Amino acid sequence: MTLSERADKSLAALDEAGQAIARRVFLRLVSFGENSAVTGRQQPVAALGAGDDPGQVTGILRHLTEARLLRIEGDEASGAARVDLADEDLLASWPTLQGWIRAHGTAEQQRRQLEADAAEWQHDANQGRSEVGLLDRGQLTELAAWLTPSTKRDLGVSDVAESFIAASRAAARRRWWPRQTSIGTVLAILLILLLMATPVILIFVVMLTASVIHRFG
Repeated sequence: MTLSERADKSLAALDEAGQAIARRVFLRLVSFGENSAVTGRQQPVAALGAGDDPGQVTGILRHLTEARLLRIEGDEASGAARVDLADEDLLASWPTLQGWIRAHGTAEQQRRQLEADAAEWQHDANQGRSEVGLLDRGQLTELAAWLTPSTKRDLGVSDVAESFIAASRAAARRRWWPRQTSIGTVLAILLILLLMATPVILIFVVMLTASVIHRFG
């Protein structure tokens, strides 16, 4: 039995949810280089299970290790264990893995950046700087474009990343609301002046109102 056949057989032995976790595990063990070059990379067990049930991930890792597709080094009980591909030939000889890389590689790299930003934000938040490093409105718009519910489900996103996204959205709303309130206040005052105005002042108020709308619109 070839390596590719053994990998497919091991994957087929899992249910649909298990196969999804296995796909995420393998993608997280891939290092994306320049010119589409990929290699294996070692990762801690915790990084492979972000967004998934730890018990399920442990079972999947054990299954893939017994199939000689993954290798675990270190003490699992202490949380110091690290995982890598048992054979890097999987990258070149397993069509299923190659298909995953083509379909999900770009989104996986974006997920890694999100997780790195979230980890840095959490570190700052633990130091009392919870507003540092949050995503702005433009970045949140870009995030929404690629991190759809389907993509989030396919890739798996950690609780830290979810908190990071939520905090960024809340901060963006806080920054937006005072601006809208101030514009509304100015326009309300101008409306009052408009109702009280003489013809000359009326022209001035209309011009000033147009200027405010142009500036803040």
